Amino acid sequence: MNAKELSQRMADQAESLAAYLLPGGKRRGNEWKAGNTDGGEGDSLSVCIKGAKAGVWSDFASGEKGDLLDLWRASRGCSLPEAMQQASAYLGIRDSMPPNAPAPKSYRRPEKPRCQTPKSKVHEWLIGRGLTAETLKAFKIGEQLTNGKAYAVFPYITDDGELVNVKYRNPEVKKDMRQEVGAMPCLFGWHLIDPNCRTVAITEGEIDAMSLHQAGFPALSCNAGAGNHAWIESDWEKLDRFSQILIFYDTDESGEKGAREVIQRLGMERCLRVKFTDGSKDANEYLQKGADRSDFDALIQAAQPLDPEELRSIADFTGEVKASFYPAEGAQHAPRLRLDQDFDWFEFRGGEVTLWTGINGHGKSMLLSQVGLGLMQQGAVFCVFSGEMKPVRQLKRMVKQATGIDRPTVGYIDAVGDWLRERCWVFDQVGTAKIDRLIEVFTYAARRYGMTHCVIDSLMMTDVPDDGPRANTEQKQAIAKLCGFAKQFNVHVHLVAHPRKGRDESASPGKMDVAGSGHLTNGVDNIFAVWKAPKDELKPGEALDKDAKLDLLKQREDGVQNATVSLWFYKPAMQYRASFQWRPLSYVNYSAQEANHDRDSRPNRSTATDPYAVAA
Repeated sequence: MNAKELSQRMADQAESLAAYLLPGGKRRGNEWKAGNTDGGEGDSLSVCIKGAKAGVWSDFASGEKGDLLDLWRASRGCSLPEAMQQASAYLGIRDSMPPNAPAPKSYRRPEKPRCQTPKSKVHEWLIGRGLTAETLKAFKIGEQLTNGKAYAVFPYITDDGELVNVKYRNPEVKKDMRQEVGAMPCLFGWHLIDPNCRTVAITEGEIDAMSLHQAGFPALSCNAGAGNHAWIESDWEKLDRFSQILIFYDTDESGEKGAREVIQRLGMERCLRVKFTDGSKDANEYLQKGADRSDFDALIQAAQPLDPEELRSIADFTGEVKASFYPAEGAQHAPRLRLDQDFDWFEFRGGEVTLWTGINGHGKSMLLSQVGLGLMQQGAVFCVFSGEMKPVRQLKRMVKQATGIDRPTVGYIDAVGDWLRERCWVFDQVGTAKIDRLIEVFTYAARRYGMTHCVIDSLMMTDVPDDGPRANTEQKQAIAKLCGFAKQFNVHVHLVAHPRKGRDESASPGKMDVAGSGHLTNGVDNIFAVWKAPKDELKPGEALDKDAKLDLLKQREDGVQNATVSLWFYKPAMQYRASFQWRPLSYVNYSAQEANHDRDSRPNRSTATDPYAVAA
């Protein structure tokens, strides 16, 4: 929870918090009066405890003022991060990150770069861009001479003075720049940020952050431009303490796109988009035109939050409509349904919810797991909740499916683990989970780790009731929450729901067979049903007959509305194919030697023990 959100929660309990922090004070009307931040008797300090300004306080003797988070810091004599931690504990607020979170990533710490104080080309370049020698010194900018070229050295230093990254840039060739290999992606300028600062600006480039600092505003810069947000994960906790974040990204197309993405991940409630009214591209260009502190302050005062996404002119979508009619060659599209081939009639679009149904034991979870691997191949990042299966079992199944091997080697298992490390997360809880908690953790994963797909397997394993007097209402509310979450963060939600019990298992369930209220099937965007053919596994003569099928029962997007894919199942690897072939799929590449060894260890195709073998 960031400082803005925590401050709002504290304001809801303004009276009890004021009494706790200032025990010597007394209530007078809608205010709590005390002598000072130590809590002594008196009237000079006043805290508003009711109404729209609840939590706002001011000490008229000392001039101190702020919200309840500032009051906690002042009264307890602690830093802002410490105040946030203590206040959260007092309110009973726990961090939204699961307690079994993975260990922080490890990065290589660079050596101190060999450089000198800027004297020649680097000095001329930066001074020519309106920066002062004092600013260069504050940011510890250096100059490195390599092979007859001069490079500006931008050290990335943490708030405790540790060097974690370095960027080198050639003033004469813009594209001639690099960062230390394996170093932490993080924001530039942390060592100059006051630990109790509540407002900070974030820019696209180091020189823009230096320009704002020179004008008197605390500022940081991302390390790799507007389109790379890897720094969010590294600096997530540090950014929590800011109640207001000013996004000073460039005014070009990539800057606008990057600003929107950053604001969505850091929180729309505390981010403001700053735009240059004179046509300047960035903060440094504005500085070079003669802007001073008052000019930058005017821009900040005019900054606006993102417009509600719901409020758009319909004409804004004309370009997308043209692209749908006439897609450009090589145009990007959403990840497609992929098994042993891509099915271009179905794409897993962001902002949608797909319901997966099927008779118990017919393989819907297994098929969804394999579909997930195909989506990960196309760049998707997953977070999976399975209330019936522990993560170890989930991963074991995924390893088989990813390798196409019943018992892969230890090295191959490690390779799959490495491949999945940044692609798949799990909600580590077996049993019933609260739907609100699932959405809370999925939101965290989307904002911090860039998750694009999440799985709830199944609705039965959540606190949403199957039946009873409130079942209809709570199912409707749950679907509305999931759809709202999907649209807000542009993620795709996969929801597994069981069908009602039928007379037998001879037919695949339809839309009307999904258990629960009609709100489930009405509210989601897409519906798939998985059905397993009643075959005798000991009769290889039936191998040519399909083992299962996947039915598309609903697709809200224009295009194919109903479709059926016949499936053949390779049991050792728990894989499905849409064509009859004995060779399993491999989603994770491995060495040729390993692949040959594993292939030789499989049963001979001509024997009846091969699940795809055909009797003579």
